[in-house]
Amino acid sequence: MAERVREVRRKQGMTAAQLAEVCANLGYPELTTQALSNIESGRRDKDGRRRRYVTVDELIGLARALEVAPVYLLIPPLPSPDQPLPDDAAEANALTHVWQAFIKGERPLPGMDPQRFLSEVPREEFTRLLHRLVEANDTGEAGGPRG
Repeated sequence: MAERVREVRRKQGMTAAQLAEVCANLGYPELTTQALSNIESGRRDKDGRRRRYVTVDELIGLARALEVAPVYLLIPPLPSPDQPLPDDAAEANALTHVWQAFIKGERPLPGMDPQRFLSEVPREEFTRLLHRLVEANDTGEAGGPRG
């Protein structure tokens, strides 16, 4: 996550101080310039532990301040379909897709009980998700065409 926060911040032309100011204005005053520096650097203490972990609330604050979905601070976005991947990147790309779908609540991780995974999804959202999965299956995107 550290690299992603720094990458997105820089892509948007923001300094750490500017991001800290936006975070404070949004109600996240604990995300100071120093805290952001520790988060982005992944700096470790003398025992090798990270000096600064990010709470879920802070993840939401960073996502709001950077105006991106939290999932894209946790996991890098997938490359565009027209961008060729090196052979050794194919597996990492597949893993990124699996984790993104899990974090978005679209699919359980391999080995998880799908019924249990979906048990907390609100009815309306479940219906939308079910329609998307059926549509993806019909078009061959979720394991091949039916039939």
